[in-house]
Amino acid sequence: MTRTVLFVCEHGAFRSRIAAAYFNAAAPKGWRALSAGRDPQAEVSARLEPLLTGTPAAEHLESDPPRGVAAVLSDRVIAIDCMLDGADLWVTEAQADQALRDEIAERTGELLRELGARHIRTPGPTSMPCL
Repeated sequence: MTRTVLFVCEHGAFRSRIAAAYFNAAAPKGWRALSAGRDPQAEVSARLEPLLTGTPAAEHLESDPPRGVAAVLSDRVIAIDCMLDGADLWVTEAQADQALRDEIAERTGELLRELGARHIRTPGPTSMPCL
């Protein structure tokens, strides 16, 4: 069974896609990420592809038009710079695109470590911990 993290931003065209791409580039076994918008716009931001070119996230970038939040069943929801009932809120501080990308990538890395830590086997009496 695959579990899903849904990253949501206002229009589903930029911030949420950056987070989903970075998450999917290093997703723990059994996890995936999708992006959505509270008020989805018709197309993905033109700034997105050039911003991720050459990064580990580039090949995981969603190319479909932005979807609405209700279109995705998820196990965890993270709202980036927008309010959404029941979601964890990430407020970014970066202004420039590269700094925003790096900030989202760093926070996504923290989430990946958190989720991965939940899946570490508890060591038995004669086994060594898996780190």
